[in-house]
Amino acid sequence: MSVKTASAPGDEHKAAPPFEDILFPRNPIHEHAGRLARFLTYLRYEDVPSDVLHTAKLVTLDTIGCIAAGTRTPLGEKILAAYGDGPQQNVCSVAGTALRLAPSLAAKVNGWLSDVLDYEDTAAGHPSATVVPAALAMTEHLNATPKRFLTGLVAGYEAGLRLHDATRASPEAYRRFASYHAWHGVAAGAAAMVVSGGSEEQFRSAIGHAAANTNIPLWYVQYGRPAHALKANYGQMALGGVDAALCARQNIVGPFAMLSDPERGFAAIIGSDRFDPTQLSAKLNEVWRLRETCFKGYPACYALHSTIQAVTTIVKTYKIRPDQIDKILIGCCRKVCDWFSIKALPSDLDGQFSVEYAAAMASFSVQAGRDWYSPSLMANANVSNLMRRIDVEVDPFAEEVYWKNNVITSSVTIFTKDGQSLYAKVDRPPGHFRLPFDESDIENKFLHNLCGTMLEARGAEIIERTMNMDRSISLNDLCGVLRTPRS
Repeated sequence: MSVKTASAPGDEHKAAPPFEDILFPRNPIHEHAGRLARFLTYLRYEDVPSDVLHTAKLVTLDTIGCIAAGTRTPLGEKILAAYGDGPQQNVCSVAGTALRLAPSLAAKVNGWLSDVLDYEDTAAGHPSATVVPAALAMTEHLNATPKRFLTGLVAGYEAGLRLHDATRASPEAYRRFASYHAWHGVAAGAAAMVVSGGSEEQFRSAIGHAAANTNIPLWYVQYGRPAHALKANYGQMALGGVDAALCARQNIVGPFAMLSDPERGFAAIIGSDRFDPTQLSAKLNEVWRLRETCFKGYPACYALHSTIQAVTTIVKTYKIRPDQIDKILIGCCRKVCDWFSIKALPSDLDGQFSVEYAAAMASFSVQAGRDWYSPSLMANANVSNLMRRIDVEVDPFAEEVYWKNNVITSSVTIFTKDGQSLYAKVDRPPGHFRLPFDESDIENKFLHNLCGTMLEARGAEIIERTMNMDRSISLNDLCGVLRTPRS
């Protein structure tokens, strides 16, 4: 038996408040998300400054190198084995392998591989780990032009980093939730949709789909040891971004309004306690976010790079050998102390997040690359002994500038056995956008990443095709070079 609640006299004549249109909500809080959607819809290759396009090519080259290097790691081999028997229809490439997969799966595997060594560029996370794989898969799937690929890559950085800024949490929430990673899925969706093209309605649906497809924020250092292989789950977010564009192309409506819903929206879902919608459209067409990306000179979390550089500076300046070192003292922000002080390494992934291991690699002057995590080095008794003599402490100045200026400062003192005390302080390592690498540095890193992979002999050709891609009408030639023949 149904029960009807009694109404007060006159209530039956009151209209229920209308729901917002899910794609074109009227509440002013959604205005800035709408501006971002319109910007993405109408963004064209010709609108992007030439230096931004050039950086997009360098990011593509750098990411391809990271993917290729990732294929020759133990984790990379397991990833490829997991997807090696997958469907072979409607296929897209996995760089440096003969594996070909459906678009979303190809984006997932390329995205996962790009982060295996934590060597790809960084900008409040690793946008290239989702943006490049998503744009590449959609370009190959649709046989879109290289100019669309580059525009999609730029768009992914524009959308993703603005969403990061809009949902940036307070220090207290930041410590409880990994909310700073969740925007990568929307970055991938924006990239894939710009490659695809479509109406503003489709773009709004794609952004909504991508936001809804975002995985729960995932800690990558504090669930226990050994470190889990998903890391920040970029592979799954790249997959979600491509799926978002594929669905939007079929006019499957996505929940665009969730992006900026003040009570139930994206910021609240990912655990952020702050939402500033104005950041979603801040200085569009004026500030190009790809200019802020930082290329990495070391295969380790970027939070450790200032420490690595400080140790490297002391070792090179004073020609210090590892056997001369008595102990090392590292002063840094609390984040590094709490999350990245790991003296015993159960896996190679733990090494990427250990400030002691990174400092030891710099002390031994080991060339940066995947060899940092070779079994012989990780089991080396001299490395382990040095790690035990490295102390890490909070530097109040480093803690202050981290939260105030988003700068990860590190000060290092090396105490030698003959009584010397050698000091260096680094605010920004080389490769930071304010201290950029030369183009040759990025090319040399790329070629070194290809060493020992199936792409090693093709390095010069890949550089040439990548850096001149917009002179071609198709990416087929580049994708063909990135694929290896089946044995």
